Amino acid sequence: LQSLGEWYTRGGTVDWQAFHEAADDSPPRRKVHLPTYPFQRQRYWVDQAAIRAARTVVYGGHSIHPLLGRKLDWADGDDKIRFEVQLDFSSLPYLTDHRVFDTAVVPGTAYLEMGLAAGNAVSDERFRVEGVTVERALVLSDEGTTTVQVVLSSEQQGYRFRIFSLNAEESYWMLHGGGHLIPDQAQESPASVDLAELRARCPTELSVADHYLFCQEHGLNYGPGFQSVKQIFRGEDMGLGRLELSKSLAIHADDYHLHPALLDAALQTTMATLLGESGNETYLLTAIKELHVYGHAGARLWGFARVVEVSEEVILADISLFDDVGAPVAQVNGFTIAHVEPETLRHHFQKRPDDLYEIVWQEQSIEVAESADGDHGRNPGHWLIFAERGEVEGSGMGQDLARRLEASGDVCTLIYAGAAYENKGDNVWHADPGEPDHFERLFVDVLGGDSLPLKGVVHLWSLDAPNTDLTTEVLEEAQVLTYGGVLHLSQAMIKQEKPTKLWVVTRNAVHVERGSEQDSLAIAQASVWGLGNTIALEYPGLWGGLIDNPEVTDLVAEIVAQDNENQVAYRDGRRYAARLVRSGVSISGQAPFSAEGSYLITGGLGGLGSRFARWMVVERGVRHIVLTGRRAPSDEVSEILKEMEEVGAKVLVVSADVSDEVQVTRLFEEIDDKMPPLKGVMHAAGTVDDGVLTQQSMERFGKVMASKVSGTWNLHVGTRDRDLDFFVCFSTIASLMGSAGQANHAAANAFMDAFVHFRRSLGLPALGINWGTWADFGAVAEMAEEKRGRLAGFGINVIDMETGALRLDALVGQSKGVQVSVMHMDWSRFLQQFPVIPSFLSELIEEVSSSTAKVVRIKSRLEQASEEEHEEILTDYLRNGIANVLKTTSAQLDIHQPLNTMGLDSLMAIELKNRVRTELGVDIPIAMLMEDIGIVGFAQKIKVMFGEIQSDASPSLVSTTTQDSEEEMLARLESGELSDEEVDALFDEHFSAEDE
Repeated sequence: LQSLGEWYTRGGTVDWQAFHEAADDSPPRRKVHLPTYPFQRQRYWVDQAAIRAARTVVYGGHSIHPLLGRKLDWADGDDKIRFEVQLDFSSLPYLTDHRVFDTAVVPGTAYLEMGLAAGNAVSDERFRVEGVTVERALVLSDEGTTTVQVVLSSEQQGYRFRIFSLNAEESYWMLHGGGHLIPDQAQESPASVDLAELRARCPTELSVADHYLFCQEHGLNYGPGFQSVKQIFRGEDMGLGRLELSKSLAIHADDYHLHPALLDAALQTTMATLLGESGNETYLLTAIKELHVYGHAGARLWGFARVVEVSEEVILADISLFDDVGAPVAQVNGFTIAHVEPETLRHHFQKRPDDLYEIVWQEQSIEVAESADGDHGRNPGHWLIFAERGEVEGSGMGQDLARRLEASGDVCTLIYAGAAYENKGDNVWHADPGEPDHFERLFVDVLGGDSLPLKGVVHLWSLDAPNTDLTTEVLEEAQVLTYGGVLHLSQAMIKQEKPTKLWVVTRNAVHVERGSEQDSLAIAQASVWGLGNTIALEYPGLWGGLIDNPEVTDLVAEIVAQDNENQVAYRDGRRYAARLVRSGVSISGQAPFSAEGSYLITGGLGGLGSRFARWMVVERGVRHIVLTGRRAPSDEVSEILKEMEEVGAKVLVVSADVSDEVQVTRLFEEIDDKMPPLKGVMHAAGTVDDGVLTQQSMERFGKVMASKVSGTWNLHVGTRDRDLDFFVCFSTIASLMGSAGQANHAAANAFMDAFVHFRRSLGLPALGINWGTWADFGAVAEMAEEKRGRLAGFGINVIDMETGALRLDALVGQSKGVQVSVMHMDWSRFLQQFPVIPSFLSELIEEVSSSTAKVVRIKSRLEQASEEEHEEILTDYLRNGIANVLKTTSAQLDIHQPLNTMGLDSLMAIELKNRVRTELGVDIPIAMLMEDIGIVGFAQKIKVMFGEIQSDASPSLVSTTTQDSEEEMLARLESGELSDEEVDALFDEHFSAEDE
């Protein structure tokens, strides 16, 4: 094993199937599931004593069967005979090779063997098996043992047998199937057959490799132990198969009457016979009319299948089994397999990893509160509408929206994008989307002397972004109109004394798999969705929502509704809302890497790109790889490059900026000149320039957008005429949920999200992966272990490289999912930070733990106690909460010690703020946690706030003058990007402003 390990780590090729097939005189090799992390501290030695015990238990002079176990003795029971066995992969490793999708399932053919074994254990008679049914799949645990019982009941002729397994979690027995054992009076076996004659009746030889590929594509994953079909021949409604157990199973063939893997191979022959006639249907064994066993089966057989009946629902076949000279070994009549819908199979057997997510669009009716509609009609206000020009200024949705609102008594000002700031009269203005001061002036000039309150702001400029004849230049210009306008508008709104809601409207900027075929995706508008999600996170009070493709009547309904939906799309007159859900994509496949092709990784000289490159070379056999970057490789990356070359890979390093069209053209020319044909692209290049919304600018946005927008488009243009196997865009979850302090990052990745759907609609390969937080790259990699623990406390867990590589491999190897997110989240913790859970995450609410009960308990205690008792209750509550955050005991905390001397850092402060907000409904200012007050003083302040809430007052939990700066500071702290020194400086600046 040591030599094998050295060979494998040096890049050597291993025939794993041959390795696992033991020599004739040695026991089969066994696999164990090793721990992923060293701190699991579990023992993983193979328990040889348990294995020997499982194989050598005897009673009554009979050796117990591997699938039967031991006979149970009952002091006082019924007349049933029970056998019990512990099934696991240590004692019977071949069982792991029979899987439906990735779930290990005991083959239905084993039910017959278990019945025969039970009959022979209690009687010397020879039995035939009749009326076998498979009622429920017997699923095996990948991590432990499965307790199985075979129960015999006496009948007038023979016995009835039933097979049960114990549900360990809920302590009840599940029936999986059974049948009847009938004494077989026939003493003579049928006559031998002429194998040559059967072979002549089945003239067409089929590919065994194609057969197992077909099975895999349909979720029937047969490992080496169940790949016993060696040849298949097909005739008219019949098939002949040469069947042989693997070497590791053959040495135990004498332990069985008819090994389940051999009989399963005969069933596979039946399926293969019908491949050309049954299309892409999937079938599973459901029943067997009868089984006769005439002699010893051994390890080699021929199986002859004759199709008796074929319908839309079932296939009925008879199967005869012979040895190499044609002597009959067994006869199976009424072998019934039933059609199963693929989605049904996936639902029951495909294990869905807990780190894959995707966006779905659910049809939702709009909820317009009566008070909202009434206020819209009774209390006039002012609306700012940043209208699209359309074909002619004055036409379009903005103008129609203004007419609708004005008809109900409101006043509307229309602002069009222009090259200069200008008042055109009649409540019409022009403003340059790239000039921040134009937006600030608008609020002064338009609303300065207005007696009407500002009801809301609607941004429609994105509708003017081009949708055809796209080029890098066109996309760059469109970004100024789209995210530039929204950025500067939101910054101006933040500065207003009485902020109002902002709605952003797009047309076909997001992919919605509903209704009829939508128009081509308007990818030039897509970035505002990422920006909008970040505005919602940093300034929830400012945010109205994102609305895609509405009619004017829909838009009016959205902006006057009191609705919690803020990501909405209209298709064919129907309203859909975005939801994040667990993904159902298959993870059983692998990326189609080839040693003959070459592969490009942009950003390949960075930490993430270089490690994926090494994985592709060392683990997946890639031998030609191209890595690009704008800077020279670091010492660490240089070592990775050297390692790849040492295992025989040709590595081409190209200094290139993918946002530069000329450089990308030269890149592809160099690849064509020096490497084999390009077969895949991974676009992992990216730049960050973090800052909260008020700190952002077009320049900072442009720096981040370049590689994601221009770079993505340039790579698309350079590869759209090439025969690629995959084109993968590395996006992030920032575009889905927003990211405080990373509005530009979220906007850039939102473009990529839309782009992969756009490219797939052209019939080209495309996959977008929204990665979560990486353990070994970016800001988290530089965090101290304690701060990483704080992130975990918020429910944000990190992705290690091993898991990331597995997910990349599987996602590239499937074709259904176009955009999939990979993130490790503890939703019960993460969702606690929201006073109201966003609708986008509402499908994950069921995963929230019993935290709600905790909220009820503390609130209930306060509500049931007298006001005089509140301070004591809150002091104990806060003392325990702060101790939990500090990872200490409450007894060690002095309730009079100032909070700002207890060692609360920025992440701890946010954690405590979120906890109090979730459990008490009190939104405390971060600044309060840094004041010179103790826990008692803290409790006194919260007592007042809680009392205001209970009395239905309108508490000013954060002063009007500091609300915006408070939210800005919180956003910067939550971003996790600030050093401790920067955090201190931020607090000093904040408190100084308050003192003034």
